[in-house]
Amino acid sequence: MEGQIRNGPRLLTAMNKTSPSPVFSMARLLMTALLLSRGAMCADVNPGYNVTAAADAMTQLASHSWEWGTAAEALLELFNPELSVFGANPFPNDRVPAADPGIVALAYARQFIQTGQQTLVPDSAVGDPASLGVSAILIGQSDSTYIDAANSEADYILNIAPRYSNGAISHRSDVAELWADFIAMAPPFCTSL
Repeated sequence: MEGQIRNGPRLLTAMNKTSPSPVFSMARLLMTALLLSRGAMCADVNPGYNVTAAADAMTQLASHSWEWGTAAEALLELFNPELSVFGANPFPNDRVPAADPGIVALAYARQFIQTGQQTLVPDSAVGDPASLGVSAILIGQSDSTYIDAANSEADYILNIAPRYSNGAISHRSDVAELWADFIAMAPPFCTSL
């Protein structure tokens, strides 16, 4: 992965001993990404900790689809906020922007996205694999295999996944359940469709 990453600092392979705890760092990185998505540039923000070390901890600790997708979104907001659905102009000229698949966020996400499946990642949650959907769509601007995978994920969410009695999309695939975190997983992807 390291040789493919461009347009952002290379992620470190280990946190230094002065860094805060990895879990706390993940929360801090997400807060920093939120600040950056509001228009600040990486060089303009000093959160008081090593953002690159926090990003490294986040990517090293992630082990589930929702964590991979959340990490990819945070990396996108941190290093390429102009490509984020939360950015100032996420769809210039009403189109998904072209993106270099070698940027930090997309190189990270690509290793987890499975093509040729019903969902982007096998998972018992409906919304969690969709957290990788924005990355799949951006990668898909240069590799149609990923657009096909994103379309399969969208079809699953919108047409196959269980629904709650009021029509809301279930967060679980085995039973209709509504979870608040579904809002952070699937809607950012759905805005890019």
